[in-house]
Amino acid sequence: MRRALAAAALLAALAGCLPELPQGKNPWLVMPPPKPTDIRKIPHTFALSLLSGRGADSVRMSAVNTGTVRTHGETVSAMKSFHAKLKLDAPVFVIRHSSAGVVLFGTGLSSSSARRPESVLDVLQQRPFTFKQKRGQDIVSQLALQGIGVSEVRWVVVSALEPEQAGFLDAFPEATVVLSEREWDWRKGRQKSPPAPLDPAAFEGRIKLKLVDLANSPSFGPFENGMDLLGDGSLMLVNLPGRTPGTLGLWVNLDGGPVLLAGSAAYVLDNYLDVALPVKGRFDDLQEYWRTLHMIQAAMKGVPRLTVVPGNDLSPLRLSGRRDVPITSKK
Repeated sequence: MRRALAAAALLAALAGCLPELPQGKNPWLVMPPPKPTDIRKIPHTFALSLLSGRGADSVRMSAVNTGTVRTHGETVSAMKSFHAKLKLDAPVFVIRHSSAGVVLFGTGLSSSSARRPESVLDVLQQRPFTFKQKRGQDIVSQLALQGIGVSEVRWVVVSALEPEQAGFLDAFPEATVVLSEREWDWRKGRQKSPPAPLDPAAFEGRIKLKLVDLANSPSFGPFENGMDLLGDGSLMLVNLPGRTPGTLGLWVNLDGGPVLLAGSAAYVLDNYLDVALPVKGRFDDLQEYWRTLHMIQAAMKGVPRLTVVPGNDLSPLRLSGRRDVPITSKK
């Protein structure tokens, strides 16, 4: 209560200097670059090779929502109104692999509010992200409801060190945590005093970290770099840079067809479906991010059965009718 009153007092004191919401165009909108002309073509045999190349007996997946993320519309997509208030998802994807066991893509929001920060700078710029989580909504609690203990999780793939992607990164001490080396080093270089809630230094020595460098990996479909995580064609790491330098996606060859988990490369489906950019400050490199969105779009066109799921938007799963990927969330 004391912290809430202090925050309210701060906002009241700043009220006189806060900019008004723009009545016309959002001043933080980004002008898109020209459409890239060198996106890799997908060979007509690619979709067939996904089936014939998978060595796993079974790969199944479910989505678990660990909380909500709220922000203004155009903050995450130029297709949305700046004045629209969005309620986004914070999902974790639970993959059950016939031989590798339980694999997580992301760890969702932490149960610790210290790892769900709200920036005063964001409030001043009228583009805040606020995070909310109900009691028992964290991934550890929800896995327990499914009969899965933390020691049963063998792999954790992290797209980027964002609060809703990696908030519970150190909750699985027996798991191998897969993260881009480029992402890890970039986050280290951005740390200031006091340390950020997801400071890489805070995790060193507490997790079984496996840093991967996809720079020299072969292409995978339209993506310039891909890496077979388990060596059986079931889980492919793909390089999706731009929002952060080392953003990873995960292509999952499920029993019911392929799914691309875009992670931090996309907030919502607008980002890749309409190639709609978020506002300034929500990505590191415009040119790289623009290419990434077009590569995702090319993957959808080249593999019609593919379902792409953004990092904060489970609606593509609901709209696709993919009954093989159920969504669960604690009410």
